[in-house]
Amino acid sequence: MKRLLSLFALTLLTCFCLAPDAAKPELKPGLLGEYWDMGDAVEDFPNIPADKKPTIKLIDKQLNFESTSEELGNSKLADHFFARWTGVLRVPKDGKYKFYLESDDGSRLFIDNKQIIDNNGLHAMEEKDGEAELKAGDHPIKIELFENEGETGIKLSWEGAGAAKEIVPATALFHQKDKDADKD
Repeated sequence: MKRLLSLFALTLLTCFCLAPDAAKPELKPGLLGEYWDMGDAVEDFPNIPADKKPTIKLIDKQLNFESTSEELGNSKLADHFFARWTGVLRVPKDGKYKFYLESDDGSRLFIDNKQIIDNNGLHAMEEKDGEAELKAGDHPIKIELFENEGETGIKLSWEGAGAAKEIVPATALFHQKDKDADKD
């Protein structure tokens, strides 16, 4: 009987240890876009207080917004705003990747909490690039954009591991489910 209980306890322990991680967050397609209406001139990356809620949250499947004098995507914001996209970049295979960030006005890109591109300043659509050696799998990603006045736009592209330059596809961008932005 003692041996049977020990075997049962070992079986239970094995099941719990090998069970999928329940704490692992569910990933949804696209990046979580948080947009803040700053109300006045924005000439550099603002410091957003942790308790300041965004004006709007959206899920953007990819960052491929042409320069426009209209609102950026579905944000309802055209001037004097700051946007931050966060999520996960899914890299298909190990290798060196070159990233391109084109924006009007300033933008920057972070992967694995390291700044890869700094495209700061008040300017028309301008592209900057940076490289990162990445392993296949998921990597935290953050992109920031500030817009003062006039036209606005942002595009995130990549190339590497045998692939030509392209807009980072929707199939490589994910986010943790957000109660405000995800409608399902």
